[in-house]
Amino acid sequence: MGKTDYTVLNLKPAEKITFRTAAFITGIAIGWIFYDSIAAGMASGIIICTFENRYSNFLFEKRKKVMIEQFRDILYSISASVATGRSLGQALEESAVFWKGTYDENDIMMVELRQMIREMKESQTSDIDVMADFAERSGLEDVQDFVMVCRTCKSTGADFEKAVYRASVLIEDKMNLERELDTATAQKKFEGRIVMIMPFALLITIKIISPAYLIPLYTLTAGRIISTISLILLTTGAAVMEGVNKIDI
Repeated sequence: MGKTDYTVLNLKPAEKITFRTAAFITGIAIGWIFYDSIAAGMASGIIICTFENRYSNFLFEKRKKVMIEQFRDILYSISASVATGRSLGQALEESAVFWKGTYDENDIMMVELRQMIREMKESQTSDIDVMADFAERSGLEDVQDFVMVCRTCKSTGADFEKAVYRASVLIEDKMNLERELDTATAQKKFEGRIVMIMPFALLITIKIISPAYLIPLYTLTAGRIISTISLILLTTGAAVMEGVNKIDI
C-alpha cells in the first residue's frame, strides 16, 4: 500500500463532478439574477469552473486542519506515555490503542499510526525514522519540529522525557492559539459572507416582486455594463474579505 503525500491534494472524480455541478448551478443563478439570460449563466458557470484549484486549496486547508487537530491529540498521549518511561515507539503503539475508540480507523492519524507500527515491527525501522517520514509527507511544521526535538535528544543523550514534554507543551500552545484565532475570526467571516449575499438577495427579491423595475438593467447596454461592474466588484470584495480574515502563525 503506497504512502499518502499530504503536501498535495488531487481532487477525486466525485469531488470534481460536485464542484463543476455547483459551479454551473451558481453560474446559471448569476446569469438569471444579473443578466436575465441562461447563456450568460452558462458562461458564468464556465468561468467559475476555472477556479477549481481554489476549491482544491480549500479542501487541502480543511484536511490540514483536521490533521493538526488529530496530531495534537496524538501528541498528548505520546507525551503522557514518554513521561512513564516509554520509548517513542512504545508511545506510538499505546497512542494507537488509546485513541482507537475516539477516532475512526480510516482517520488520517489512525492510518498513519498503524503504518508506523507495522514498519517498526516488520521492517525494523526506527521510531524516529517513521515519524520523520510522516513529518515529511504531512508538510506540517509542528510535526517536523517535534521530530527534530526527538532526533536531537537521541543523538546528544539529552533528557528525552523533559524535551518531549516541553516540545509538546509549546506545540500544543501554538495549536491552541491557532484555534482561538479561528474562533475569533469566525464571526467576521460570517459577517463578511452575509454582506456578500445581501446584494444577491436584494436583486432576487426585486426580480420576484417587481421584475419590471429591472428591465433597463437587462435590456440597455449601460445596464449590462453596470451589472458586469457590480459583479466584478462583489467578487473582488469577497476575495479581499477572505484574505483579510486569513491569519497564519
